[in-house]
Amino acid sequence: MKTAFSCHRLLGALASSRFVAAMVLSLFFIAGLMPTLSCAQTLPEASAQEQDGDTSALDAKDVPAQTLFSQAVSMEREDAKKAVAKYEEVMQRYGRAATPGSRLFAVRALLNKGGILGRQGDAKEAVITYERIERNFGNEKTPAIREVLASAFVSKAEALYKMGSAEKAIDTYKQLEKQFDKDENDFIRRLVDITKWRVAEIDSGSNNKMTASSEK
Repeated sequence: MKTAFSCHRLLGALASSRFVAAMVLSLFFIAGLMPTLSCAQTLPEASAQEQDGDTSALDAKDVPAQTLFSQAVSMEREDAKKAVAKYEEVMQRYGRAATPGSRLFAVRALLNKGGILGRQGDAKEAVITYERIERNFGNEKTPAIREVLASAFVSKAEALYKMGSAEKAIDTYKQLEKQFDKDENDFIRRLVDITKWRVAEIDSGSNNKMTASSEK
């Protein structure tokens, strides 16, 4: 089966659009085509006056979660299996933490875990992991966590595509569009736009396969 994304085709498509190179790299990380080390970045700095529940600045209480998460990221280079276990530990310890910063490390841990599973060829377990993100963090209001939630939809869709479920992949992408349609977050808006392009590409590929099959 073909790789979910053709990197050259994606770069070509986005080069003619308004999306910047950073967004392209972000999507590669999300889809599990590249290592997930980018997720090890420290949390974004909060503005002088936090608004709309965006309390994503790193609090002193979040340092243990950050430390455990960083350990998992480091493990990826040496032992992916141990990294998966460590990411799960981050989720178990901080998935219901009182501070959004700690929960952000937990949801990032699940995203990274899913990425490892996908790269190891276990797309089914990867999908299950991404669905855990939907269940556990679907109602989060913190923008940074919502960015990871939206990213999980992309990862799930691509894992489904790798499993040969193009229709389910499209449904997942459309679910992302519906859930985040009115979101004004810049990253999420760009992700939704890329999603529309990706749906059209998958749809076109499916139609081409059907045409080729009928001509035999």
